[in-house]
Amino acid sequence: MLLRADPMPSYTKVIKDTQEHTGIILPYHTLRNRFQGKHVPPSKAHVSQQLLCPEAEEVLVEWIKYLSDTGHPLCKRTIREKAQALSTCKRHPGQSWIRYFLGRHPEITLGRPSGLDPKRAQAFNKPVVNRHFDLLTQIISRFDIPVENIYNMDEKGCQRGGGHQYSGLKYFVHRTRRPKYRSRSGNLELVMIIESVCANGTYLLPGFVFSGKEFSREWFEVDPGIG
Repeated sequence: MLLRADPMPSYTKVIKDTQEHTGIILPYHTLRNRFQGKHVPPSKAHVSQQLLCPEAEEVLVEWIKYLSDTGHPLCKRTIREKAQALSTCKRHPGQSWIRYFLGRHPEITLGRPSGLDPKRAQAFNKPVVNRHFDLLTQIISRFDIPVENIYNMDEKGCQRGGGHQYSGLKYFVHRTRRPKYRSRSGNLELVMIIESVCANGTYLLPGFVFSGKEFSREWFEVDPGIG
């Protein structure tokens, strides 16, 4: 503000006054470049030193988004190969390249995606999804189905003993005692959980299906009232 108020700014005077009032010593060239509009943000100051130019990085970011949406995300090893292929200087990405790359593009991050069956991944694309909802809308309009009669149902199988997958939870243990254990059930019986949610926001209570050894004939009889 002091520089802009003075038609003939004195950088030395501003530096001296700032030091007397705040104790902060401003670099002369930094103050002059900022006042003259020559200051370059840190994100652009070292563009020439980066492995990829901004245009190539944007291509890589869009490719990462596309592969993530189609169920084929890149890992640290594969993204290094892609970056090296896009680099004009053919340099290898350094150890800290991924960290700086993620810092420049906060819209992407490292994560642990859930598993997806290849057949589902193949069908999970925009034309197929749009056609599904177009057909669904036609059926709802044709038969005038009220929203309270539209349900979505899904099932999930899980093992009663928790399976052998690592949950990622950490526990308090003795620091020096070796080895460390956590007791867990070895029951591998599969339990199916069924959920059903209505389009109006209501839902049914979840159902649990356990494996049975004996069957009742009544379970397979059709109620005559159902037509």
